[in-house]
Amino acid sequence: MIYVLAYPEFEPGLAESINRFRTAHEPERAKLVPAHITLVFGLRKAQSQKFLIFCEDVAKHALELSVELTASEIVYDPYEKTHKLFLLSSTGSRALTALHKQLYNGPHRAELNLDIFYRPHMTVATHEDRTIIEQLDVGTIGTLPFCGTISALQVVKHMDNRLHRLRTIKLGM
Repeated sequence: MIYVLAYPEFEPGLAESINRFRTAHEPERAKLVPAHITLVFGLRKAQSQKFLIFCEDVAKHALELSVELTASEIVYDPYEKTHKLFLLSSTGSRALTALHKQLYNGPHRAELNLDIFYRPHMTVATHEDRTIIEQLDVGTIGTLPFCGTISALQVVKHMDNRLHRLRTIKLGM
């Protein structure tokens, strides 16, 4: 499956705190992928080369953006049957949502799940038991808001339980 991810660039201390938190509270995913915001979810039918060209075209019209993660929320994921702790975006949210829509506005559009409302977020914890997630304190990461910059998209392919980077695409290039 192909995904498009955005990796916010945080100050080094904050990035390390987020990584420690994720390693403790979603260790398998933290080993697989750094802290990110997903813009395109698991395309099964997209042809890699055509999709990369499409992403490059979308990215050249997008500008580097600031993002602030200002709140946390527990969300149930019915597909994975787990509860997740999200850090929700405020500043940058409109631009991320617009980018999400643009990235689905191509020949792979049929793979967009319209039953799920897109909310830009970063998942920092996952567990089957909601009470475990409820006990977590994002304050151990640092003081909200967490501010970062997104200057590129990364197109990856999930295969053999690993993420393979297909291309990193700078915004506005």
